[in-house]
This record gives sequence, C-alpha cells and structure tokens, in this order.
Amino acid sequence: MRETIVAYLLGPGVMLLVCAAMWAVSRRSSGAIEARITHWLDAHRPHGLRHKH
Repeated sequence: MRETIVAYLLGPGVMLLVCAAMWAVSRRSSGAIEARITHWLDAHRPHGLRHKH
C-alpha cells in the first residue's frame, strides 16, 4: 500500500482516538478543567484589555 493511502486512512482514526480521549477526560473531570481554564483566563488577560482609558 502506498504511504499516502495509509496516511489518508490513518488520519481520521487518530482524530477519533484524540476526540474520544478528550471526551473521557472531560467526563471524568466534571467541570474542574473548565473552572481552571476560566480562572487562568481571568488572571491572564491580554495586554490591550488590561488598560481601559
């Protein structure tokens, strides 16, 4: 089999595995990751949003 065909067939399979892993982690964390990301974004605002005149 040619390498391009293998890569073409392997790409969607890898994407499905990554999506399944992300889904499993998000189900297990029960919102802890979202809270952590929200807290980090609140603490690290972009420089342009920090100084309002």
